[in-house]
Amino acid sequence: MSAGTAATEPHWFHLLRGAESSVFLTEGSMLFDVDASFLGALERAEPDAMAELRALAASPPPQPVALSPITALSLNVAQSCNLACSYCYADEGRFGGRPRMMDSAVAFAAVDRLVSQARGRATIGFIGGEPFLNRPLIHETVTYARAVAGRSAVDISFSVTTNATLLEDEDLRLLRDAGFTVTVSLDGGSAKNRHRVDRRGTNSTARALDGIAPLLARPGRARISARATLTRDDLDVAGRLEWLSAAGFGKIGVSPARTGPALSLRLTEDDWPYLLERMVEAAEIELARVLAGATPRFANLWTALGAIHHGEGRPLPCGSAATYLSVDVDGTFSSCHRTVGREAFRLGSVSEGFDSERRRLFLNARAVDSQEPCRTCWARYLCGGGCHAEVIETGRAGCDYIRGWLDYCLRTYRDVAARRPELLSPG
Repeated sequence: MSAGTAATEPHWFHLLRGAESSVFLTEGSMLFDVDASFLGALERAEPDAMAELRALAASPPPQPVALSPITALSLNVAQSCNLACSYCYADEGRFGGRPRMMDSAVAFAAVDRLVSQARGRATIGFIGGEPFLNRPLIHETVTYARAVAGRSAVDISFSVTTNATLLEDEDLRLLRDAGFTVTVSLDGGSAKNRHRVDRRGTNSTARALDGIAPLLARPGRARISARATLTRDDLDVAGRLEWLSAAGFGKIGVSPARTGPALSLRLTEDDWPYLLERMVEAAEIELARVLAGATPRFANLWTALGAIHHGEGRPLPCGSAATYLSVDVDGTFSSCHRTVGREAFRLGSVSEGFDSERRRLFLNARAVDSQEPCRTCWARYLCGGGCHAEVIETGRAGCDYIRGWLDYCLRTYRDVAARRPELLSPG
């Protein structure tokens, strides 16, 4: 399988060699079938072939434009946690400080800031640490946000990221009735979940399943997914998918440990090729079952295929600072939930409002065409340049892995589009 890293390949396209060859145009994120002779001409960089392909390219690549309104906020309602996961990049939600809880004055002021400049739709997320350590504030904020949004004709939605060990009946009712998007941090069965322990070293798997099982059985309007962290001592992606699926999760995503206090758990340069093999292995299992009629579950795969299908061209990796901010217990806005408490990522406060100039400078500096080596990578508009927080902390380890995964997804897209096109545009 080619990862598309040949030094001779121009950065504005990527060749997908094989029995059915294609070419991916970086600008516009367009995929074209080509015959063997044209592929060969492109490989040899023949002027006529290059000119013919260049004529198909889209308009100039996307650039950061005038600032969009902030449409989503995550509230760090509990900068503390009841677990002591060994790989936690957030220092159990404390981000280097002491355990603290947000109060209603900060939460309500953040909601007011969001709704006042929203254009029809807005999302409030609750995060930590473990947000349900501050259970009353979550319930109060949902009630307050619904009232404020209703007066402003704003459609408000809610999300939460939780370890699920503290959920009570009143929480489950709230998640169902308010239609929460619920992300459960869970790495798999007890053996795979061994890094997610409490302060006594007790594995959290049983408590997490006990907490989330009633919601999985009766989700109501809630949408539930699992997010598993992959540490270098266990990169079994397929095994995680099977276990979490059997536990009742219909949507499952995985993410490699790039940062965090335990250096032994972070992926190293030698681990990325092996992770790519395990991701492809899991994707092949997923494709076989889905093309036979099963429901998609592997979020990493279907998100990538959807982006290819819609011709996604991202100058940035996510909505951080562009449409999304995070607010800490003091009411300070940061670029995202991973950068809380860091002055370089400070982008206003609930008392001052959103700092437009700092947002603009932040985004312009991190646009994919402003970054090295991103601006000469064929995959830059599918990747967006990588998580801002991770890149600043650990650099760009894993770029070949990302290109290899996207190369695989581009090849896979053609088969899915031919056999089950409805899977690429749900709804």
